[in-house]
Parts: sequence; C-alpha cells; structure tokens
Amino acid sequence: LTFSLPEFHTLQLICTLSSSFINNKNTAMVGKVINESVEATSDNSNNATPIFDLLMSQSHSSTLLIFGRLGLFDYIHQNGDVGTSVQELATHAKWSVRATSAMMISLVSSGILLPCGNDVPPADESSSSKSIHSFEHRYKLTPRATRFLVSDQPGAVTPYMELFWDFSPQRLLEKASADKDKENFMLETGVGGAPSQTFIDAMQGQTSHAAMTLSPLLNLSNTEHFVDVGGGSGVFCIEACKAFPHMKGSIYELQGVCPIAETYISKANLEASVQAIAGNMFDDPVFPAADCYAFGNVLHDWNDEANKSLLVKAFQSLPNNGGKVVLLEMLVAEDIASTSPAAAALNLQMVTNEDGRQYKASELEEI
Repeated sequence: LTFSLPEFHTLQLICTLSSSFINNKNTAMVGKVINESVEATSDNSNNATPIFDLLMSQSHSSTLLIFGRLGLFDYIHQNGDVGTSVQELATHAKWSVRATSAMMISLVSSGILLPCGNDVPPADESSSSKSIHSFEHRYKLTPRATRFLVSDQPGAVTPYMELFWDFSPQRLLEKASADKDKENFMLETGVGGAPSQTFIDAMQGQTSHAAMTLSPLLNLSNTEHFVDVGGGSGVFCIEACKAFPHMKGSIYELQGVCPIAETYISKANLEASVQAIAGNMFDDPVFPAADCYAFGNVLHDWNDEANKSLLVKAFQSLPNNGGKVVLLEMLVAEDIASTSPAAAALNLQMVTNEDGRQYKASELEEI
C-alpha cells in the first residue's frame, strides 16, 4: 500500500504508524521502512527533497561563513580528536547553546564536522541508559575540513569565503537589472584602482588548490620565464616555479598589488626565482618578455572583448620561436547539465561582483 501512494502521503502514513512503536528497535525499523518506501517511489517528480535542499542550503552556507570569519574552525582544530563540545564553543563564541548546537549540526550535515563523543558522565550500572541530548555532543573537523578550512593549511579557502558576505538575493536581483550600471567589484574594493588586501587574499584562497594540483601537470620543462598576468598573490606562478624549479617567475600586477605579492613570494622562500613586476595588463602595449603567459582565474572577471584583447596581447608578446599561453578557469560544462554546483555558483558571483562569467572550454577556444 505504501508504495502505491505519493511519497508525501507515504511519509505521513509511516510517521503516523510510528507512534505505536515505543522501543528503539522498532523505531529504527520504522526509519528503515521510510527510507525504503522513498527509494521505491518510481515517480521522482513527487520528490521535493532536492528543492528543499537547495532552498535550505543558504542556511548551511551562512553557518560556514560565520565559522570561517570568526576563526572557529581553527578553534575546533586545536582540540584534535577529542573534539569541541557545544558548551565549549558556545562559551568561546558567546552564543546561546541552542544556536551553537544548531550550527554544529548543520556543519555535520554538510560534511564539515563529525560527532566524536559526548559530555555525559558514565551511567551507574544500576541506572538505565540515558539518551544523549543534542546539546551534549562533541565534534571534530573532518579530514577535508582540516585540509581546507584551517587557516594555516596550504590552500585554505577561508580567505575566499569573505567575498560571500555581501551575496544575497537582493544584490543578485539588483545586479541582474539590465538598466543598472555595472561596476567591477575588484576595482571597487581597492585604493587607487588596485584590488585590496582582502580581495587578493580571497583570490589566493580560491586559486591555491587548483594551482597546487595542476601546476605539476603542465608541460613547462622547456619554459624559461613564467609570467602570471594579473596574478594577484601570484599563487599560480609560485606553484608553477615550485613544480619546475629551473624557471624564473614574474607576477605582473598593478603597482598597489606588488607589495602584497611580494609577501607571498617571501612566505614561499622564492625571492631568488620569483619577482613582482608593476604594470597594467590593459594599458601596457606588451607584456613583460617571457615564453609563457598564464591567466589564473583572470578571464572570468572581464567581458569577451576585454579577454580577447588580453589573449591577443599575450600571443603577440611571445618570442618568435614560440611559447605558451596557459588558462586556469573553473569551467561550465559543455552540456550545461554536468556543470558543478561550485562553477554555477561562481558564475552567479560574476553577475553580482564582476563584469564577466564562467566559460565553457569551447568558448575560451573560440576567443
């Protein structure tokens, strides 16, 4: 009977029947029946779960951003496998226990935290077992969260998360209006036309993992000079020079960004092989002399016409005996449907913050 009913009514029926089960064994069985009945429903059009997951994802994202901004992933990480209790975090953050518990449960559902025990004293042998209240659990970071959300880890994305504070449905609606003047967020944030430290740090967080992963895969064994055009922190250049230590590298950026790039060069201990060169990729007639020009998450900031001019200039700046132009971008899938959620979301960010968009590979080839 349950399999023949629409899913919503199936869940109502099973949950109503579950009130007659009073022990844990039968309750677990009811949960299993619910899951099996949902899976057996042949008409997925009656399943609203994906829509609710998407709708509620903003709450999960808000929790992630709050924990990142307040350094709470670092705080939890300090306790290692022992974990951090709801009460400990609530005291540290000066939050209510109820709100703290709800946010930690959100991060568990998002794969960021793992339950790792509780603060309930061992029960006496004579006493009945006590159920664990959600406020009494302890949590630790998952390995992936440790890798990407702890601030001192190479490739941490927490600086990039700062850019999402101002993203809202209202901002997207305003920026989508055809009659509204568009402003480039990268230039809005800077002083004297240069991107700010916050923006450069955010781009470091966005690009570092891709740069670390992809740089060793590039064919740069015969490349002598790698120029990171509009390179920001220079993470693409730095990782490429780590992978191919025979190369010289240059981070070609606005004058106001060069001191920021130099701090990243110093952190990587690459002062002998990597330098920052001041310039303007749009205004300068040619790029600094090199046999490889790289654009790491640069083209998505600008419109097609601007990007074509940058790529033409890159090819014209190469030596007569040839060279390479390397593009690093998060791509929209050719069939659209296979586009990753991250790429689709970043494409929306381009609407609200920049002049550009995320490209298909074929669109970049056409440009």
